[in-house]
Amino acid sequence: MRHQRSSAPLLLAALLAVLLVACNGAERQRREQAAREQAAAAQRQPQLDGLVSRCRQQQPAVQKLVQEHERSDAALTQLSQQRYIPLPRPAAPDPAVLARFTRDDQELEQERYQQALDRWREADGAERRRWEAGQEARRQELTARQSEARQALTKLDVAATAAARTAWSRCDRSQLSAFS
Repeated sequence: MRHQRSSAPLLLAALLAVLLVACNGAERQRREQAAREQAAAAQRQPQLDGLVSRCRQQQPAVQKLVQEHERSDAALTQLSQQRYIPLPRPAAPDPAVLARFTRDDQELEQERYQQALDRWREADGAERRRWEAGQEARRQELTARQSEARQALTKLDVAATAAARTAWSRCDRSQLSAFS
């Protein structure tokens, strides 16, 4: 028993030494990781400075293109929400008035109404086709303007995301760092 008591402190000391070495190893790894991150940040700093400088030079052009892109996008959204409003439909003959007519006059009035309805359908169909063609032409024009703005932004090395367009139009250093 006496031998067990004297080996317990030795065992405890050995265990503490192993723990100390393990903690020191983890601390060393943490410090090495922090040093690597700091070195990478120092290496990115000149790149970010150049990016901010280039951004400031291009800012007027980028802002103009971003605004054009946003205007086209908003106009396309508004265009897609528009609905065709049909021409006013001719009024059907009043049954109370028709009741006072002779049978022949009633048939004649119904025939006139049917002819008016046919003319309305024709006119409304033509108007709808004209409206749809105008809508399609406007959609193509807006899509082309949006695409041109997007291509011009791409030539200026502005990424095609909304976040990138915002960062580049503001030349915000912290936002630009995500795109460097």
